[in-house]
Amino acid sequence: MSTSNNYPGQNILISYLKGRGNKSSYFGFLNLHYDTIINAEHLRYAKELKMFWQRVIKEHHKKENFLSTTTATSCSKKSVKAPTKVDLSKAFQPDFHKKTNKNIEFTNFCCGILHELENKTCAHPFYKYVESNKNIKYPIDLFTINSKLKNNHYTSLSEFEEDIRQIFCNCYTYNNVESEIYSLGKELESVFNKMWTEKIIYQVKQKGDLKRVRDDTDTDNLSTEHWKKQSRILEQNKDNLVYKQVVDNALLIASSYESLVNGDIMPFIDILKTFLLTRSRMSLSTADEPVLQAIVEYFLPLKYYIPELSLVMNAKKPKGSGQLKYISLNGLIKNQKNNYGANDLENLDKILEKENEETLLKRPYTYWSKEHQKTNKTTIEEILNNGIDQLKLYMNTISKGKTVNYSSSGVFDERIKTTKSGNPNKLKGFVILAVGFRRILWRSVEEVISNYIYDRI
Repeated sequence: MSTSNNYPGQNILISYLKGRGNKSSYFGFLNLHYDTIINAEHLRYAKELKMFWQRVIKEHHKKENFLSTTTATSCSKKSVKAPTKVDLSKAFQPDFHKKTNKNIEFTNFCCGILHELENKTCAHPFYKYVESNKNIKYPIDLFTINSKLKNNHYTSLSEFEEDIRQIFCNCYTYNNVESEIYSLGKELESVFNKMWTEKIIYQVKQKGDLKRVRDDTDTDNLSTEHWKKQSRILEQNKDNLVYKQVVDNALLIASSYESLVNGDIMPFIDILKTFLLTRSRMSLSTADEPVLQAIVEYFLPLKYYIPELSLVMNAKKPKGSGQLKYISLNGLIKNQKNNYGANDLENLDKILEKENEETLLKRPYTYWSKEHQKTNKTTIEEILNNGIDQLKLYMNTISKGKTVNYSSSGVFDERIKTTKSGNPNKLKGFVILAVGFRRILWRSVEEVISNYIYDRI
């Protein structure tokens, strides 16, 4: 066939190839346009389908007439109710739009993640499970997960996440730590962790195009038209369960943030713990400080948080970076056993939740130091105290305002506008230390007086 002639699906295929570029795949195209292809084929064979359903209807009429005659004969002394007429052409018509918008959105979200994983070169060994002499208890692969998505097998994101993480669990359980497939599993899991956290947070933020309910001191400056628009959106979707949930979450987050600003951190800690507990137990082994940071950033109004604030601490010393503290359960359980799985980590997580704080702080902790390229040993208490000292240093540096040059300390970040204030302001600080998902420790540090006002640009 000449390339100048059109063929079915030509335009949509060209659009897909242009949009995906070198990430295009036949598998990805079929999954992305599944409904379109099915409907196109349905229209293509509309005549044949019509003839088929006419035969079905005809057969049904014969059976219906036979049943009516039999009933009238055997029940001649009783009144017989005439059968209700049914539009059989509609009753037997396949429902290509039976999926609800919520189901379609859920499936598309999961498919998007699955396709991004599939396009990674490190994903090939995990696409299709190959029978081997290894007796894998829960065999699972990307192909099977895709099939389950197509057949609407999943009812929640947690079920989908469980299957994805089971792939990594199998990889680490049944392969040597020095093997190539073990290394590829670690690489793919790292990709998934980053993608999963970013997409979940983005999805929640974008749901229904709702903005945060509270915008702190700038609320009075928002235009009346803006709030009218928000009110219309809420009114139009007052019976939508998704909107209700998003609004409830937004109000809860806004309230916890307001309490945090006023010096009460407990509502913020409670909502952080609630969010952590929604994560799969499989992720207990992979959660780290960047994951915790992404979650905490979601709870702060976009206009009022600056991730990875750039400061000049001391021009004569190497620069440091501020991080929330997360204690990986891997570093705690290694002191007790060498071989452990997701169930062991979950059991430890539950023990730590109720453990006496003094005992918890004395627990030994092992971690890999990138700076020194070796395994270090410390305690939870030492990590907490180091975090407090680090935060004090940061707050004292911020209180000095904008740095003049590299030889002086202060704020060195183009996202921050620093203005001299006529009235002194207080800088408040908290150190948050998450030990697994169920135990969160925190400490407040002494307030620092600043003669500056800080605005995000």
